[in-house]
Amino acid sequence: MAVASPLSRAAWPLAAGAALLFLVGLALHGSRPDPMVQFKPAGLMTALTPDEANEVELVEDGRTRHFRRHDARWDTLPAVAAEVDGALRLLRNSKPLRIMTAQEVARVPASEYALFPSSLAVRVRASGGAVFAIQFGGPNPLGSARYARVEGLEGIALVPIHVADAWEKLARGTP
Repeated sequence: MAVASPLSRAAWPLAAGAALLFLVGLALHGSRPDPMVQFKPAGLMTALTPDEANEVELVEDGRTRHFRRHDARWDTLPAVAAEVDGALRLLRNSKPLRIMTAQEVARVPASEYALFPSSLAVRVRASGGAVFAIQFGGPNPLGSARYARVEGLEGIALVPIHVADAWEKLARGTP
């Protein structure tokens, strides 16, 4: 049976002490190597913020729903008002997966995008006169996005599926 030398018996406590000092140093340092990046909305609705919106119109299959804001409150039930605010934030914050150019769009039959006159159209107005209009079409082949036509934008955007789903839920009046 081998007996540990006095040097090896002292090495373990020294290594543990060094590790403890290293951890304490990291904890006291407390800063990140790179500063946090400030959030910037990357969605399609850039002309106005959700708080500036005072009217929302949804049109689908000839059915229309209006929401109006009076004194900072939507003229609907609180749960529906929260849905309107959430859907507006999605339009402002959710970056499109891609924007297809007009040349790309022209190569595929228009029916593939399902952007028909009966498709869901959303129009958002601000008291200052700014207007944002988007029409949602069908899903992409992967089902992860929906085709969308945005007024003033050349080409067709691929918006995340959850953005279009939030607006469809409002248009159909399902809580």
